Amino acid sequence: MSNKALLLDTYNHALDVVKADAIVSKNISLDKKNLTICNKEYPLKSINDLYCFSVGKAGLGMGKACEKVLGNLIKGGVAISHQKGELNTLQHYCSTHPLVSHKSIMSSEKLIEGMEKMEESDFFIFCLSGGASAMIEKPIEGLSLEDFQKVSSALLGSGIDIKALNSVRKAISQIKGGKLAKHTNAQGVVLVLSDVIGDDLGTIGSAPMNNGKIPHHIIGNNDIAFKEAKRYIQPEVEKVKIVTTTLDLPSKDASEFIAKKVKKYDKDYDSFCLLFGGETTTEVKGTGRGGRNQELALRLLDEGIVESNISILVAGSDGIDGNSPATGAFIEADIYKKMKTQGLNPKSYLKNSDSYSFFKALDSDFTIGATGTNVMDFIIVLKK
Repeated sequence: MSNKALLLDTYNHALDVVKADAIVSKNISLDKKNLTICNKEYPLKSINDLYCFSVGKAGLGMGKACEKVLGNLIKGGVAISHQKGELNTLQHYCSTHPLVSHKSIMSSEKLIEGMEKMEESDFFIFCLSGGASAMIEKPIEGLSLEDFQKVSSALLGSGIDIKALNSVRKAISQIKGGKLAKHTNAQGVVLVLSDVIGDDLGTIGSAPMNNGKIPHHIIGNNDIAFKEAKRYIQPEVEKVKIVTTTLDLPSKDASEFIAKKVKKYDKDYDSFCLLFGGETTTEVKGTGRGGRNQELALRLLDEGIVESNISILVAGSDGIDGNSPATGAFIEADIYKKMKTQGLNPKSYLKNSDSYSFFKALDSDFTIGATGTNVMDFIIVLKK
């Protein structure tokens, strides 16, 4: 198997274990007497009606997975995602990402309506994943959608990290930061697919239900994905190392950090796989197309670490990188020859934030479309 094929298989194994079907079926089960969620039993006789809500990039998939496990027990609910599709019991609405729009406001209104329908004796399961910050919104009084969009756009292009970004979002929203939870008196649990460094419950999806009273459970994250990737690739190489799942450096610094690790392992091992997870930051400087993963890949080219037996895949777990249609990019040794043949200079593409055009021209882009999950980014380095 080629290095590229092995990189792709490793990526897919990491991804599959954090997809909706896998994480929901592992954490929700049902028998004649009890609803069991994250190993805690909830007697069915104590639940009047059960409702499900699902919001974020995994909103459609997690909603569908809940219906599969719970079937007719679900009375109703709402799912919101950025994908098109229908559900059997839940009402699904397609919103927008990464920018807030009229669809975001409409979706939040439908979500609030659904929550306000519940009685105190009802019970709910709320599935939350990354991307919810843009998909549901209700700006504070006096702030128009247009002004909200200007603030959001400026923040997204500034290069600030997700924690700082969502702190601002919560301050100018009527539903973020636990404020959505005030729309129901019912009991319930929140199941979280984490897309932030350190699994900070106050940051993921801008924490719409995190009021300090409703239990939250992390059921999928970068660490879970990489443990599966390690298990899969282990027989193929001499050494496998999960270097980090909390990479949160600017892309330039991240490329230097990764290069240093690769050079060390290259000296010590004949074959290896290094796994770097997290979410780098990048400042948009031009009018090009790309995202943080492709920019990181572009910067790694300058580090001189890709040789005949070393290949790298840099890709987002959500399937979409920035404002481009790509998921990420492959870097293999033959890319340098292609660059020279076509006269492409990585630095000029970096200046215009146009990493997608660079890798597309070299047929090195990695494009699979929305995956229906989101646990930050995967950088997989393989020497074989």
